[in-house]
Amino acid sequence: MPGDESVTHWLNQLRAGDQAAARPLWERYFASLVRLARRRLAGGRRTAADEEDVALSAFDSFCRAAEQNRFPWLADRDDLWRLLVTLTERKAADLAR
Repeated sequence: MPGDESVTHWLNQLRAGDQAAARPLWERYFASLVRLARRRLAGGRRTAADEEDVALSAFDSFCRAAEQNRFPWLADRDDLWRLLVTLTERKAADLAR
């Protein structure tokens, strides 16, 4: 698994407009985001959207905002994980409503 320096590097690349930097971040975090969304949606009515859609939407929102440098405080993998969890939980809650 890549170290913290790699995540930090990919974050910096993404902020600099290198969209290819999103891929290793996606590969590192997507499965965990899907599991998180699945737990948040458990017991709810099934819709056309599912936990993968929630995770995809959260990650897409993150990438778009990061490219616009909307997270200047985002420094490392711990910051990134907290942000991705927040985005995923909010999107799952929105879907559940």
